[in-house]
Amino acid sequence: MELISFDWTLIAQSIGEDLIGVLASVIVLIVGYNGQVVATSTIRGIRFLQILRMLHVDRQGGTWRLLGSVVFIHRQELITTLYIGFLGLIFSSYFVYLAEKKEDEHVDDYKETDILTYADALWWGV
Repeated sequence: MELISFDWTLIAQSIGEDLIGVLASVIVLIVGYNGQVVATSTIRGIRFLQILRMLHVDRQGGTWRLLGSVVFIHRQELITTLYIGFLGLIFSSYFVYLAEKKEDEHVDDYKETDILTYADALWWGV
């Protein structure tokens, strides 16, 4: 019979980090409320701490190595997809430019949202 040994310190550390994250979120939400809307920066700060915790959980880097190997294996498909997307951007921007350009360049009644050049159409496409 094989005994399974646990590293209780890692489990306790993980539980402690979970508790700290939950308590910090609850305290910020309760204290920061006071009848007002909680500041967006506070919520973003909590979210940032949770993202940092996720990165800490994956300290072995197994997920990132797996993602890198998948990207490397399928690099040809990814390059083809990027190329087709770039061509779609070029052609759709050209058609938008043809449809939206002004025939008389000297007309002064244009808005900032008007597409005057092909570069404007490319920016619209992005």
